[in-house]
Amino acid sequence: MNMQNSSKIPSGQKYQIQKSQGIICSGSSLTAIALVVASSLTFMPGCSREVEWVSPYKGIDWDNVLQAKAQLHTHTTRSDGYFSPNYVVDRYHELGYDILAITDHWLVTYPWQEFSSFSPSSRTYVRRDEGELDALEHGDVFVYADRDPGALGMLAIRGSEPSHTGRRNHHMVSLFAGVSGEGMDFEQTLAANEEAGGLISFAHPARSTERNNNEPDDYIYYFDKYPHVYGIDIFTRATFREPDRWPISKNLISRLLMHYGSPDAPGWRPVWMTATDDLHRLEDIDQAYQVQLVDRLDHENVYNSLKNGAFFWVAKAPGKQAPVISSIDFSGSAITVNGTGYDHVSWYFDNKLVHTGEKFDFFENGSEEMFYVYFLAHTSDFSVERGQGALTGSQPFWIVKK
Repeated sequence: MNMQNSSKIPSGQKYQIQKSQGIICSGSSLTAIALVVASSLTFMPGCSREVEWVSPYKGIDWDNVLQAKAQLHTHTTRSDGYFSPNYVVDRYHELGYDILAITDHWLVTYPWQEFSSFSPSSRTYVRRDEGELDALEHGDVFVYADRDPGALGMLAIRGSEPSHTGRRNHHMVSLFAGVSGEGMDFEQTLAANEEAGGLISFAHPARSTERNNNEPDDYIYYFDKYPHVYGIDIFTRATFREPDRWPISKNLISRLLMHYGSPDAPGWRPVWMTATDDLHRLEDIDQAYQVQLVDRLDHENVYNSLKNGAFFWVAKAPGKQAPVISSIDFSGSAITVNGTGYDHVSWYFDNKLVHTGEKFDFFENGSEEMFYVYFLAHTSDFSVERGQGALTGSQPFWIVKK
């Protein structure tokens, strides 16, 4: 089934990505791109070519890795959210989140221990005066109280959403840097974040504002110029409300992956898929997030997991449990997904469904044109249009043929 027009899913190192090897009888040679060789060759009679898996999941110690639940795009009444910073923290803490970034528009709402020194925005007071907040408790909106992330067992990430609009401009999620973008143009913000050692992802590219102002070539320009731009949203909670965003996001990411090609291609770079709540109202919560694969819950490990793509992304209806991926096994030309909570595993290349099942073997299920796949592990009822079910998605697994 071709999934391009359907949201019902059927049954100096820059990047620390690893590879494993198998055999194929056609293809091209691999050049060194700061990749780690992770397994030995397997030889097949009559063949002199190899296939190598390049993946952020290769080399992970699945028995000991921490799968940390992360929300990296939220808003409070400091900008255009509906709740105070401490209220937002408390709600995510109750839902078992390990990592949280508050990313108010043009503001850095950080550190959590200084929430009480911040104030609600003028927009929040206008909403109050117009009666828009009448159904909410005053304290949940206007009373700011400090929070200690360590006492909560959470990791607080410094963040902001520089909210540039206009031709070739884009809302972005700025992490690990105190760069709000206020008073800067778009590229100044990107450069300042890079200078501060931060990371950037492009927020909700399928929203009409971003979609009307940017072409695929614009994204390619920024991904080429700024290596700290690590990813782009494939799903946000608004995707359930506006289902057309789902095929648009998948198609855009496919075009980026097809542009950059295989890791042996000149100018190759990874593009990671992200998912966020972009929380404003309470009903937005816990519908799109990431699972960071880290050795320890600290800033360095989370930073590296984002930069290197060592995470899954999740899309789920409210109240549903997301599928859990317990491990990914590499064996020659095959990848096997192990986990719980899903009914199907669907594999994609170039925005087309190419295989279903927990095991993907390039020799049995692939084709000569393929140079990457990624999977969606999902419940049988997952549907964006109906707002139901749950899905956990992977990052790409690149196929390098020698």
